[in-house]
Amino acid sequence: MPPDQPRLEIDDYLHAATRDNTRRSYRSAVRHFEVEWGGFLPATADSLVRYLADHAGKLAHNTLKQRISALGQWHVDQGFPDPTKAPVVRKMLRGIQELHPAAEKRAKPLQLEALEQTVAYLDQQRELARQQARFGDLLRHTRDKALLLIGFWRGFRSDELARLEIGRIEAVPGEGMRIHLPRTKTDRSLKGSTYKTPALSRLCPVAAYLGSPQKTENKAR
Repeated sequence: MPPDQPRLEIDDYLHAATRDNTRRSYRSAVRHFEVEWGGFLPATADSLVRYLADHAGKLAHNTLKQRISALGQWHVDQGFPDPTKAPVVRKMLRGIQELHPAAEKRAKPLQLEALEQTVAYLDQQRELARQQARFGDLLRHTRDKALLLIGFWRGFRSDELARLEIGRIEAVPGEGMRIHLPRTKTDRSLKGSTYKTPALSRLCPVAAYLGSPQKTENKAR
């Protein structure tokens, strides 16, 4: 290990194995069970069944599954037997799904016309910021435009867009770009994935990325 590299402890590796948003959802589930419902941890299978019964039809089935999963992970982390694996808990979840079916809600996709309007607005704001020498706003609007177009054409999730790094992006004007994500939600092997995006005649993510003042500044270093 290089002398200037800080030594990582066991807790650092264990912490890195779980995404931040997953940890937040787990904490929220535990708080809901203990504080809002009044449950006790470690829990029993019977208490989990009562918890599910009280919220059946009030919370979405996927939400209940996520909270039961979080409670199960809490027991595993604390060294207790996992009551969520009990057959009665699994049977209860199936029964709730059967008696309270709900159509999955999907967000409407961003339409091309709305995309054009948003990009036009960002371009107007960029030009206004440039004229008024508000360079922080100029960088922000330029970044937002690039992220919007990359996310639209590649179908990236918001958390994937937030993890984009300049050092993992290769772009060639008029040709295309390669984007490497070290990890994605569907990447169970943690090998990372590389995505290609071609240059387009309009609403081009490649041009938006290369036109960023932040990119120019990094290339000059």
